[in-house]
Amino acid sequence: MRLIPRRVDFFEMLEELAGTARRGASMLLDCFENATTPEQVREAAIAIHKVENVADEICHRVIRELNATFITPIDREDIYLLTTRLDDVLDYVDAVAQRVVTYRITRPTPQALELARIVGRACEEVVTAVSLLHDLRQTAQIQDCCRRLNEYENDGDAVLGEALDDLFNGMARVPLEVIKWKDLYEHLEIATDKCEDVANIVETILVKYA
Repeated sequence: MRLIPRRVDFFEMLEELAGTARRGASMLLDCFENATTPEQVREAAIAIHKVENVADEICHRVIRELNATFITPIDREDIYLLTTRLDDVLDYVDAVAQRVVTYRITRPTPQALELARIVGRACEEVVTAVSLLHDLRQTAQIQDCCRRLNEYENDGDAVLGEALDDLFNGMARVPLEVIKWKDLYEHLEIATDKCEDVANIVETILVKYA
């Protein structure tokens, strides 16, 4: 019988998950910038999917520990929400990578490349925000991270709007091209939405505990 509750470092697992999202986003950007053949794109997508599987394993570990731990450093609901939203970021990064393969894309448009860069910057900020949860007294730094994440989401919206405008004005006579690029753009933008969701949860935690 265990008399002293074991210590579970949920913050460490959340940081690990955030770092995994950053890794996947970085790999996607590298694919967009450097992959020039279908084989290279396919290899990149396979590698990103493996990273997504690692994120799923971390999520399962967090949930198992939540179910087995009586005392948590912050509300277990907030830990669960943060875990699922971090996983969502990588899910959409992975979805983009798989679509690039399916749609036979080897040269991204400037807007797709810019969206991938925004996702990468947002994921960097997510890592910083999650790491700061160890010390909620760092209110100003945490708020700055959340503000920047909101700005990245706005940037993503703006680029998506420009991309769709170009798409429907330039490729409207090629329906298949419209369909595949619209889908790709929207999945990239949703990845920035998920990063903003992380910011919203972090802000909620800050309000509760700072």
